[in-house]
Amino acid sequence: MPAPIFMPKLGLTMTEGTLTEWLVSTGETVSQGQPVASIETDKIETEIEAEAEGILHQSAKSGEVFECGLVLGWILEEGEEPPENSEPENSEPEKKNIPAVDLSVNTENETKTKTGRVAASPAAKKLAREKGIDLSTISGSGPGGRIVVEDVEAVSTNEITVANSAPDNAKASQAAVNEAQKLGVDLRDVKTSSKDKRIRKSDVQEHIKSSPGSNEGTNEGFTFDPIGEGERVPITGMRRVISDRMHASIQGMAQLTLHLDVDMDNAISLRKNMEADDSLPGYTDFVIASVARALKIHPLLNSQMLENEILQLNEINVGMAVALDEGLVVPVIRNADQLSLKEIAENTSRLAKQARSGKLALEDLEGGTFSVSSLGMFGVDGFTPVINPPNSAILGVGRIREDMTWVDQKPTKVSRMVLSLTWDHRVLDGAPAADFAKTVKSGLENPESLIDADS
Repeated sequence: MPAPIFMPKLGLTMTEGTLTEWLVSTGETVSQGQPVASIETDKIETEIEAEAEGILHQSAKSGEVFECGLVLGWILEEGEEPPENSEPENSEPEKKNIPAVDLSVNTENETKTKTGRVAASPAAKKLAREKGIDLSTISGSGPGGRIVVEDVEAVSTNEITVANSAPDNAKASQAAVNEAQKLGVDLRDVKTSSKDKRIRKSDVQEHIKSSPGSNEGTNEGFTFDPIGEGERVPITGMRRVISDRMHASIQGMAQLTLHLDVDMDNAISLRKNMEADDSLPGYTDFVIASVARALKIHPLLNSQMLENEILQLNEINVGMAVALDEGLVVPVIRNADQLSLKEIAENTSRLAKQARSGKLALEDLEGGTFSVSSLGMFGVDGFTPVINPPNSAILGVGRIREDMTWVDQKPTKVSRMVLSLTWDHRVLDGAPAADFAKTVKSGLENPESLIDADS
């Protein structure tokens, strides 16, 4: 029996992924557990492994984006043919996918057992009670048609966001529903390009692009006709994600940046006296430790801007920007305020190695509440870092340079470093931002306070 290869759902927020490369050609034999394709999301690159042994058949083209749960290919037995209509656009798995929601009619009850009891997980039942949703109106995507939490969430989302907003006899994927909600689009106005007349996320985005006077999703106003000939490099994958997120960050926030000098002589001396082992802290580790402790004192910097309120987050999870050949990733040091300097160094060393070898897990990239970005290794003094949404601030770290100060009217050498704090002026003003930067500076100039975990 043909075994499908699905676009996996790697996290609650993942709705689609890019099939970057097939690692095995059609017709080649694969073994169970063998990597057969590589995919990329907005947060991570990973590989799909074969769940059975057999002959691979590719149904999807590399370089294209597919929603979670769609069939990318098949593993066949000798002499077996792939199912008809096995193109990714028309393939619907029985599980591992949040089903498309019919927006015009109630879903037929397919989840009742022979005794009339609805088959649903305990968590799904609890959520349905809280949302006031009748489980008998939901079609389950779990084993044997069992209703799971994702099914209830899908129905709840649609009831709230797209009631009376879809064309007659139309369907929309969950990704399309979420995108329409985010962009304020009425699904009745969206035309679908798919064969099954199902509205997809790409249809919503295309609708925005083609709307009169809309620049959403485009660089209109910032692009020009070519002024000459040269090599054209497509903006895809991680570069596309960075481009979109940073452009949205600048457009959506009131970002300002301040710079201040920090004397690093004490930190340099302390580091020299530390035992030289694999977990010897780097100067960025000192910064992260000082930032984490400062965020406890200045919680507005550890917050998220919502529609009508500011959410001051309980956890302090500091993201560390890591430059790769293809772009930038920001793995997260969780509960950094509760870690010693050595523990922070162990975490940053591990995350940097995994980032450069492509081995980061999805949980390593989620949940950051503040970011630190360093360009000091490139000889940069100060710069203007761009906030990583949905954070409210980011700290840039420059190089340590030799400078001069006056002590008792005598010139004295000192080692200094520039910190560059960018913050969202909608969340806080310049004075509290400067006060936070001053607290970080104090921690770095008195580094003994950073050695032990904060109590």
